[in-house]
Amino acid sequence: MMRFLYPFCVLLVVIPNLEAKSVHVKELNKWTLTNENSSLKIDFSRFPTGVYSALKDTYGDLLYGENDVNLRWIANESWIFTTTFDGAGTELGHDQVNLTLNGIDTVSKVRLNGELLGETDNMFVRYSFSIGHLMLPTSNTLEIEILSPIKEAARRAQERDEKGVVTGPRSCPRAPGDVECNRNHLRKMQMSFGGVWNPAALSMGIWKPVLIEYYAVAILRDVDVALNRNETHWTMDCRAFLSTPVQENFFGTILVFSSELFDSPFVLEDQEIPFDAPVLEFQIHIPQERVSLWWPNGYGQQRLYPIMFSIKCYTGNSSQISSRLESEKTLKIGFRTIELVEDKDDTGRSFYFRVNGHPIFMKGANYVPASTLPELSAESETVEYLLKSAKEANMNMIRVWGGGLYESDTFYNLADFYGILIWQDMTFSQAAYPLAEDFVTLVRLEAVQNAQRISYHPSLALIVTNNEIELFLVQNKTELGENYDRLVKDYKTLFVDTLKEDLNIISRYDFSPRPGPMISTPSLGIAESSGDLPADPQSPNYGDVHFWEDQMDGFEPATYPKARFVSEFGYGSLPLMSSWQRELENGVNTTQEEIATHIRNRQRDPKGFIPIIQQIVNQLPFTPHNWDENIEKFIYFSQVTQAMTSKMAVDVFRSHRTEKGTMGALIWQLNDVWVAPTWSCIDFYGNYKLVQYWAKNFMAPTTVIALYDEKSDSLNVTLTREDYSEHSDMQLYSVQINTYLWTDLMAKKKIARDFGLGSNELELRQIPLSYLVLDGHSKSEIFFEIILENKNRTTLARNFFYPVAIKNITGIKNPDIQIQVAGQDCSSAKAPYANRFSLQITVKSPALLVYLELTHSSYMRNRHQFSMNGFTQTEPRRTVHLVIENSSECLTLTNNHIRVQTMNQYLL
Repeated sequence: MMRFLYPFCVLLVVIPNLEAKSVHVKELNKWTLTNENSSLKIDFSRFPTGVYSALKDTYGDLLYGENDVNLRWIANESWIFTTTFDGAGTELGHDQVNLTLNGIDTVSKVRLNGELLGETDNMFVRYSFSIGHLMLPTSNTLEIEILSPIKEAARRAQERDEKGVVTGPRSCPRAPGDVECNRNHLRKMQMSFGGVWNPAALSMGIWKPVLIEYYAVAILRDVDVALNRNETHWTMDCRAFLSTPVQENFFGTILVFSSELFDSPFVLEDQEIPFDAPVLEFQIHIPQERVSLWWPNGYGQQRLYPIMFSIKCYTGNSSQISSRLESEKTLKIGFRTIELVEDKDDTGRSFYFRVNGHPIFMKGANYVPASTLPELSAESETVEYLLKSAKEANMNMIRVWGGGLYESDTFYNLADFYGILIWQDMTFSQAAYPLAEDFVTLVRLEAVQNAQRISYHPSLALIVTNNEIELFLVQNKTELGENYDRLVKDYKTLFVDTLKEDLNIISRYDFSPRPGPMISTPSLGIAESSGDLPADPQSPNYGDVHFWEDQMDGFEPATYPKARFVSEFGYGSLPLMSSWQRELENGVNTTQEEIATHIRNRQRDPKGFIPIIQQIVNQLPFTPHNWDENIEKFIYFSQVTQAMTSKMAVDVFRSHRTEKGTMGALIWQLNDVWVAPTWSCIDFYGNYKLVQYWAKNFMAPTTVIALYDEKSDSLNVTLTREDYSEHSDMQLYSVQINTYLWTDLMAKKKIARDFGLGSNELELRQIPLSYLVLDGHSKSEIFFEIILENKNRTTLARNFFYPVAIKNITGIKNPDIQIQVAGQDCSSAKAPYANRFSLQITVKSPALLVYLELTHSSYMRNRHQFSMNGFTQTEPRRTVHLVIENSSECLTLTNNHIRVQTMNQYLL
């Protein structure tokens, strides 16, 4: 186990009235990019950046058309980033001058004024170089030469193979189309090499800030604040992590400021800090009455407290007067406790998160980087849009997938703000990684640096050291052959003996500030982890599972397992037609054939369209062999089936919440990195698919679930309430079930059931279908509307149940759907413009699965949302709101700019 040297009080002569200056940090923003022979030179000011981003105007967008293949030559070359900066003049004095590279993608050589400072080969690691001895008073030239990731990955694979380092068969993404291999030999975002939903995009560049730092003794990098609560107080158990060039122990005085938590600054003076493990540890105790709890989304407020940590480091050397000794960091802390409960029971072990002592069902999605180019992944507007969308869909957990990144500070800050708990995979996925000394050294530093950076966030729920590697090893035992035992041993050495222990840097000796780390996902959890590979990492009785039985009928409740926690499941669909049109000349003069060809080229699933088409055929009136003859219909059908199957899965998993049977469901995947047939809920341009619109309802904290029980020919109606109340607050609800004919807007039968439900409770009522059907009518002629109301008769939730597959419905009519659009008066409106429109929708008979799409060739390029979509309309008139995110111009919208589809038109 990694040990820490605790600071202690010492007797020393302190320099009186030491007038220390603050650490000075200068960011280098103006760079030039050249190729190896200097025949191409580009100046740019946007920074951080990457080669593909810098060359976009010259050679085109990597994600346009077939450029992911056509521009692959870029990743086969080396590229040089160059900048110049002035020396510090008098700053050089007694102070250290440091060059810090927060993120280089990936293998590079770093030179200052022609001298090699060092090399980088892990994009997830912060590198620092001392440069004071090389700096000139005026003009300094910094060069970062980025080497080809394709060539470097291949070179390292061959080199390690020659040294006898075993990694099994060559690691290549199992996807059709152009992919790149040897990703397991390079500490680079693993999805860069391609996959079943994303392109091979071998990014290169400077994806995080480059800083020049001036300081005398040490600089404060991160602060880990772990929280512990007793009957009267909260304890902030703090670790301040420092960087230092000195080769002797030094001293530090730390001040902590928070006007909301304590009346005067907390001061810890004259602490000796070991230079070889520069960590300052201390505790601050805060009365509970001064603190409001931080809760996940849906359970309470997300109260955050700003706290500033200021540390002054010195060696007692009088020559340090007026040196830069003082550095600081401000964090926003949320007070909460979190546990992963794995209690033994009759079938195995529970697996659920308890926050502030309260068991919580986790509803959410898996998150992939916001861009396949890492330098764009932290774009604050995009990240905020995605996390806000998750919050508004009533999600309370996001899993950061192991094929992507450790996300930006912006991401974790927003997760804190919105109450989204983070399940964080480390960036290892589905491969055997080399147990080579240089590789292990790199990944240990990666684990420590990233854990220290994100550990204080109240949103951080769990760290898992890899995605699907245990599953990969078990499922590929035959293919791995005689190397299997060796690979399993190396796996345990790297992930169990090494990385798990390295993560103890954010653990505590006397309490657990957060669960984990967990070794792999899926797995048998933490409590059952013995170090040996489980025979079945997908056991439903322990830990978490990844559910991918897409050949089964996703509309059948029996399809879904009674698993403890489902951390990955989902169904594919196609993005909106307008998104495809934007890809092809903005939709001008594009033919169905061109769009169909583009859709085929973007399909990277080895199974092709079979899983999507199979789910469509199970439920909808669809002829699979001619999907390309009516692409709008195919898109619509794919999104309907994705929404319906995802809803079915979440409904089933939530109904298993009784006795902590299933306590989490995370959809694969929230977002996307290009326009393609994938499993995303939100497409590349930020457009919601139907599943994202529906999630707001099927993930609502209080809702009604209706599942068919074939054995008893009954409707299992489950009322679930997932919230927190400090005191017992039994509330009264009414569930009304209306039976409709497809020919009429008037319900033909109504029954009601009353429920009394307390906080975090669930209740099931079984209602025979014979009570609900209409005499003289078959099941194919009717459908049920289930409405949940509170005691004030306010509608809280609405659900529909169709007794037969939609393709078997009979008697449905043309609803004669009409839309009337109303918006702002542009003659009197003033900037900034609120481009909000009301769509009044009228029908003459039930309209099944009304699908709205904005078709205006210019407006569709703006991010936009309907207030609802994919809905079944049983009332004559309904109003839907449309918001277009464009405040710079006043937009005018007509009825002709809204495309409408209903399932009625395909059933008639």
